[in-house]
Amino acid sequence: MTRQVPLVLCFLFGIVMILTEFVPHSRSQGLYQGIVNWSLIISPFALVLAVATLIQTHWTRISRHTEHWQYSYVVFIGIIIMVLIGVPTFLNNVSFLSKIGLSFGPKSPIFEWLFNNVQVPMDATMFSLLAFFIASAAYRAFRARTFEATLLLITALIVMMGNVPIGDLIWNTVMAWTPWDDVTSTARQWILDNPNLSARRGIILGVSLGVISQSIRIILGIERSYLGGD
Repeated sequence: MTRQVPLVLCFLFGIVMILTEFVPHSRSQGLYQGIVNWSLIISPFALVLAVATLIQTHWTRISRHTEHWQYSYVVFIGIIIMVLIGVPTFLNNVSFLSKIGLSFGPKSPIFEWLFNNVQVPMDATMFSLLAFFIASAAYRAFRARTFEATLLLITALIVMMGNVPIGDLIWNTVMAWTPWDDVTSTARQWILDNPNLSARRGIILGVSLGVISQSIRIILGIERSYLGGD
């Protein structure tokens, strides 16, 4: 019986959210806003659950000495430091700490320094590493073994050369004396506005149909993986 309650709630809320999207009545919109507000209330509990899961996962890695388990200590140290500094406490009222400029909370200078000088550079580093994976995938995809791969390679070269500054520099230097000095940027824009846009719309349409299909399966109780288990 207890496993049927989430299925019933999922069905009811799914139907209600669908109706609120297609019924432009004030009561319908008010109901939609109420559900959104409740979602915002539930979100902190989901955050607590996520943090607990993170701690449990890394504690298991440390206890079992799995691969790279030492880095789990870095996770715990980072969590503890950011929580101690980022949460306002009674220590803000201590005059000695105030005199030396030590404060706690999201507006704390130490908290902002850690975020701007540790978190932001690490995010930038992670995203910069993606460039090497993209380059590796592009090398495998752009090998001109077939007509389709050759067409993809030529199109990618035109788009990339039209987007990077060095492409403009090379083209302007070589073709400055000809009437086709802006042909690269024109070709790039035509590719982005026509075949690329059409392909994107086709992909978005396919993804949307997949989302609708999966949503119907969840609402009707056919897909139950979110309940856990098999």
